[in-house]
Amino acid sequence: MTAKPSRSLAARCTQALHQALDQVMAYRSWRTFDRGPTAPIDERFRGLPALTKQLMNAYAPQAFVPMGRSVEQALRDGEIELVTTSGTTEDKIENIWYQPWWDASEKASWVLNAHARRLATGDHREAILANPLNVGVASSHPLPMERRRLARFLYLNEIADPLAWSDEHCARMLHELELFRPVVLEANPSLLSRLCRYIARTGVRPFQPALITLTYEYPSLLHRRHIKAVFEAPLMSSYGTTESGYVFIECEEGRLHQNTEACRVDFLPFQADSASPFVGKLLITTFGNPWRSLIRFDSGDLGRMAEHPCPCGRTDGLTLTSIEGRTINLTTTPEGRLVTQAEVDRRLASIEGLDEYQLLQTDQRSYHLRMSGDRRLPVAQHLAEQALREIYGTGAQVTLSRASALVPEVSGKYRLVKASFPIDTASLVEPSFQPPLPHELALRG
Repeated sequence: MTAKPSRSLAARCTQALHQALDQVMAYRSWRTFDRGPTAPIDERFRGLPALTKQLMNAYAPQAFVPMGRSVEQALRDGEIELVTTSGTTEDKIENIWYQPWWDASEKASWVLNAHARRLATGDHREAILANPLNVGVASSHPLPMERRRLARFLYLNEIADPLAWSDEHCARMLHELELFRPVVLEANPSLLSRLCRYIARTGVRPFQPALITLTYEYPSLLHRRHIKAVFEAPLMSSYGTTESGYVFIECEEGRLHQNTEACRVDFLPFQADSASPFVGKLLITTFGNPWRSLIRFDSGDLGRMAEHPCPCGRTDGLTLTSIEGRTINLTTTPEGRLVTQAEVDRRLASIEGLDEYQLLQTDQRSYHLRMSGDRRLPVAQHLAEQALREIYGTGAQVTLSRASALVPEVSGKYRLVKASFPIDTASLVEPSFQPPLPHELALRG
């Protein structure tokens, strides 16, 4: 499922597809799936396989570079570098990183939000609050501010474990915000939520940037509520991946718009009897990266298609009402209906007194919720249990426990919801959108 592409978007899709099939070794065998140049571009893409992370990990990054380019020479010249994404072992991918392409993808995304279009000049000051495992400078001890400055950027945090943040560390970050006075604050939402809870507890008045961008992990509505309680700036959620750049940007009306200058997105809806037909998998095709050709890359993320046009007036590409989490964050009701992380989050995020939560489905009908919060937590627990029973039904067995704080994944990101058993999502995609399933050797040609 895709929105009807504009003429310029269709041209970019065609160019990306022809380059991949004609010049990139990894897609040599995919030519047999192509319906040919006389078919509409959407039909040609729909007939292709999905590029999974498992398939990508079976091949060196050079397999996805167009012919005629020397990775070895570009590495020696410093034009590119090799980086590995964070995440679990099966999710990690070695990437060729080409900074000019990344910067162009980011710049193209700014026009999709009225605030970013006005404020992001390319030389604006930007403070970044992230886990240094994802971006920035990691250190087991405090680093002076000048060690965390890079051109127009200031990395506020060098401590990988957020549970090790002291009040002094939080106070220092707020002091540096006041000194640096950034136009944009780019933040991991769970970390900014933690800092905002410190602000609310101490009554400190923080410096107010003009725009806050949420990125690096799923932006829980709970995190957004904590942030809005202390910051006045508009929030803009940015969705992308290390592999595919900036894919969707939240507009000033709260919808997510496809960055059509930088990518194509194919939407694979789930079957109506397993989930909402407006929820589906996202496959991403990138444009303009001379060092990485990605065709129908399965990022593992889920989106919810907007049912009506966005009030902002943007119509090119796909419009989502939300990123619904990842396939690894799916759970099921006892009857087998898929439940996304966002569906759980929408029900729990409004509960007062709740700071953090993690929901684990241990078997087909058992769910355990761990929670941390303030003095209102006993009431919050009762409301949370009631919400989960409404989501999963009367046959659900719900248990709860309290925790002083919750621990992030090894990647440094928080996973709010997960099942302890695998869920086969590939078979639940609407049959007419099912991509062909080539065997492991298909990429080798």
